[in-house]
Amino acid sequence: MGAQVGGKKGGAIAAINVTPLVDVVLVLLIIFMVVTPMLSAGVDVKLQKVKTAEEEKDMGQHLVISIRNDGAVFIDRDRVAMGDLVAEIQKRRGNKQILLKGDKTVTYRKVREVMDTIHEKVAGTDTMMLAAEKLKE
Repeated sequence: MGAQVGGKKGGAIAAINVTPLVDVVLVLLIIFMVVTPMLSAGVDVKLQKVKTAEEEKDMGQHLVISIRNDGAVFIDRDRVAMGDLVAEIQKRRGNKQILLKGDKTVTYRKVREVMDTIHEKVAGTDTMMLAAEKLKE
């Protein structure tokens, strides 16, 4: 058993074997396809659609607080009681900005209650971002 090192004259073969490269690329593609849906933080809620919205991608730099249509409050993917909300935010926040996601069917009163609680009791929350979905023109 031997390997072919060169052509008939003994020189190096100029052809590149791309099969291992294609295998690696396909594995990476599958990994990205599986991981990408997991990158969105927070609980899935149907956001209100608006005409004007600044687009900003969440790459883990926000502490996401979600309010589901039944009024349940979540920090990232963990359900939190309103009484524990402030303590949990202070424990997890660090230097992250707060992104508030409210389901489009939840009452404004509930969203405002969460916003007021955070603003009054969590230091350094002069700015909160509200998540919305931009209308397609």
